[in-house]
This record gives sequence, structure tokens and C-alpha cells, in this order.
Amino acid sequence: MKKRIAVGAAMLLTLGTAVASTFLYGHEPAARERMVEKQITLPSDNQPSTQTVTPEMIAMWKATAASTDYEAPKAPI
Repeated sequence: MKKRIAVGAAMLLTLGTAVASTFLYGHEPAARERMVEKQITLPSDNQPSTQTVTPEMIAMWKATAASTDYEAPKAPI
């Protein structure tokens, strides 16, 4: 008896999920949403110029770099 209730509840849950996903993803977007082209702005769009890398910056990076921070990836067994 408990097994039948569990199977029935699982079937209802599966069917409910399928119906809910149909409502969310099964319909076309509204006509107004299709016509509007969305613009995406990136943080780099607001910066007029990018920073150039100088030899002094590279020397500072090399001086502050620590090879002990690196941990090699593990190979799967």
C-alpha cells in the first residue's frame, strides 16, 4: 500500500513538473518582447581607454609572484 502511494505521488510530481515547464518554456515571447532589441552594457564600455602594460608593471608582478601558491591539477584515477 505504501509503495502504491509513493509511486502515485512520484507520478503526480513528474506530471506537475512537466506541465509547469510547458507553461514557462512552451510559449513564444510576446510580440512586444520580440520587437525590442535589448542593449547590454559592459563595464569596459564605460572606460575610455584601457590601461597599457609597462615594463615596470611586469617587473612588479614578477617580484610579487609566488610559485608556492600554485597547485597542480589532479589527474582522475
